[in-house]
Amino acid sequence: MNFFQDYSHLSSEEIFDKILNGEIDYGTQWFTEEWSEEEWREKREEGGTHGQILKKLLEEDEEQWMKDSVSEIDFWSIPFDVKRVFVEDSEALIRKGMCEILLSKLARVSRGVFNPRYIKDEMFKWDRKPPPALKAASRGELWFSSGWIFRISFEFRGKENLVEFYSAGKYLYMNPLIERINELIKDTGYQYYALHDEDIILVVLREDEVKKLKGERGWKLYLPRVKAHS
Repeated sequence: MNFFQDYSHLSSEEIFDKILNGEIDYGTQWFTEEWSEEEWREKREEGGTHGQILKKLLEEDEEQWMKDSVSEIDFWSIPFDVKRVFVEDSEALIRKGMCEILLSKLARVSRGVFNPRYIKDEMFKWDRKPPPALKAASRGELWFSSGWIFRISFEFRGKENLVEFYSAGKYLYMNPLIERINELIKDTGYQYYALHDEDIILVVLREDEVKKLKGERGWKLYLPRVKAHS
């Protein structure tokens, strides 16, 4: 399926070894992109790379991992392909400028179909009265009384677009943004699909690729919507 193209000269086993020893890694939390190389290195040394953490988990319970399905192993592996997979911890550190970084990361994994320009963003606090999209997604069980409204504008195909997405507390709710981008790129045959309900893991695929990943590898994929999916 053309994942890990930068390492296509290696076998799957060699790629996985590089993941486990930390040579191939990915960053979560948008703000890591603002850290200097030295700060990022210190952070990695404190907690280890994602691959080193995965290696510890494998060593602690190898028998259980051997029972996992192909899709479960894929779920742990594909985030390391940073050119194909968008990964963010849903609990984010809210900072000015985060919207532009998130949109740039979405463009990076778009396989060339989404290239926004002239990105601008604003942030507004909401208190006690959540945005309608958040209420719809929570199914009446919104546990936070405040959060943020992120308003982002960008040019795409010569037209300006304005989209809002939100947070409840520190938890990001990006579905309104992803749904709008999917509308803009629908004619290309590609869409952003989500792989997980809690963390934000997105991959851009054609419909035939979705069918193949579901049928051959058991992936659970869905299109992010403003209304909660069933």
